[in-house]
Amino acid sequence: MRIGLCASAGQAAAAKAAGCDYIELNFTTVARMDDETFEETKAALQAANLPCEAMNCFIPGDFNLYALEDGAALAAYMRAGMVRAVELGVDVIVFGSAGARKLPVGVDKAEGLRKLLPWFQMAGELAAEAGLTVVIEPLNTREDNAVNTLREGIALMQQVNLPGLRVLADMYHMGENGEDLSDPALAGAELRHCHIARPAGRKYPLPGDGYDYTQFFAALRQIGYAGRLSIEASPVNGPADLPLCVEYLRSLA
Repeated sequence: MRIGLCASAGQAAAAKAAGCDYIELNFTTVARMDDETFEETKAALQAANLPCEAMNCFIPGDFNLYALEDGAALAAYMRAGMVRAVELGVDVIVFGSAGARKLPVGVDKAEGLRKLLPWFQMAGELAAEAGLTVVIEPLNTREDNAVNTLREGIALMQQVNLPGLRVLADMYHMGENGEDLSDPALAGAELRHCHIARPAGRKYPLPGDGYDYTQFFAALRQIGYAGRLSIEASPVNGPADLPLCVEYLRSLA
């Protein structure tokens, strides 16, 4: 299993020193950079000798996917960002994006998802064209009301049924929701990416932090998951926590 960090390119050297295998950058930030800043980002990753293998924050909140009627601007945005993702060596793009996909209050969830479905289909189609995979990220109920549980993410993935759209398991959101941490096994080979943080605070997982991570990792072992696991969290004590976290996750994996 490859361990990475959700961070900016400016943190790449520290992530490399801490033992990370890759960095996960913000797709929206990269897509909207000017050319000079993008070149600086590439240079920072090259200097740190740390690849960018995944990206998150796929769709910014200024795209209201529920109300969107014409997808031309969204498709142009996706394509432009994916060109840069490919140039960086990215493999997986995370589709969480609560600000874009959140449903209006009072809207029936099933009906709301029917309106969102074309944009998940678009993401899967464009990802496949670019040689990438977009993964659906279920988010906890405090942050989102469209796709909340891993089981819902799997069902949506199966409904779209495109090779460019798969699913992510985020242990933080699962823990916040009170989901069964063995559910990643339900995704089988369609599980293409994972995120982790300690629930109740979104902190780096550390030895003796009071949280039991074993069920989540047992589920990953059950399906032979050998993909990526990105730390999407903040330190408890400071920068020295990161190498401890990486070492701990490797021991659990």
